[in-house]
Amino acid sequence: MKTLDSVEPLRLNRGYLAIRPAHEREAAKIAALWSDAARWLDGRGYDQWQYPPNMSRIHDSIVHGTAYIAEMEDGVVGTITLDGAADPEFWHANDFPLSALYIHRMIVSEVARGRQVGSSMLDWASARAERAGVKFVRLDAWKRNYALQDYYRSNGFTHVRTIDLPHRNSGALFQREAGTFLNAGPSVVDLEFPTHTASGAPIEGRRGAIY
Repeated sequence: MKTLDSVEPLRLNRGYLAIRPAHEREAAKIAALWSDAARWLDGRGYDQWQYPPNMSRIHDSIVHGTAYIAEMEDGVVGTITLDGAADPEFWHANDFPLSALYIHRMIVSEVARGRQVGSSMLDWASARAERAGVKFVRLDAWKRNYALQDYYRSNGFTHVRTIDLPHRNSGALFQREAGTFLNAGPSVVDLEFPTHTASGAPIEGRRGAIY
């Protein structure tokens, strides 16, 4: 059986979207994706992310294994952080915070926009939530970025409510049932949980990592 490192090129060459944990040396790459997205948003009149990326949070998410890199044959095309950390200012006891995984800092690179990479990353997050045995995948979106909120709605998320705290720019809360897939973008291979060897043989007991 081949290792994860040997599986990765196979999937990339076939046009899959490969998602894997970020390495510590990739913190700068995640920050660059953030900065590029911030410039793109500013150019379209949005005030979202108009401040430097929080390197401490990026480093912490990498160390804790919750920051991920998305790659295709042309290199890195995005990043996403997925964890069980519900923001207590947004998700309250009656939301059952432990019933979900939470998306943070999902970014698609400029070269990959329009290719439904984000939709595939959201499918991946939904699959991860199902694997974790929780009911939902959740996120909080920028309160004033209504186009972004519509994007999440179009990707199967339901608006739970918007919490308008004066010291928070985010606060539009969305959730989607775990294990639901739109299959609108490139097929995903989860390199932490491969289903096949490099020769294409299925790995016993593994399913759902390519979807």
